[in-house]
Amino acid sequence: RTLPCFTYYYNMFYKNKVKIVPLDLYYLLTYESLAHWICGDGTKTYKGITLQVQSFTIKEVVFIISILIYKFNLNCSIHMQRNKPKIYIKTKSVENLKPHILPYITNSMKYKL
Repeated sequence: RTLPCFTYYYNMFYKNKVKIVPLDLYYLLTYESLAHWICGDGTKTYKGITLQVQSFTIKEVVFIISILIYKFNLNCSIHMQRNKPKIYIKTKSVENLKPHILPYITNSMKYKL
């Protein structure tokens, strides 16, 4: 928790102790980071995946979805839970995503796919 590399990322994703979406997220988000995101904040929903993003605004979630669509060709939508947004990645997109992210997912997290 005290390594300088963690402070670097904390400063990138938090402003005044509030979690934010950095404007350069397009360049930061890779198949590997997406795999880690799914492992940490992803939930298997039917045959798709839900990314928990309730701490972000709708505007930030739309920004994230635009990156997921443009960079990874994912079919995503916003679902609301208790008036908070979450991102749903549809089944067909999960199937197309699997070969790219499986090398980064530990065996104990593969059930999310």
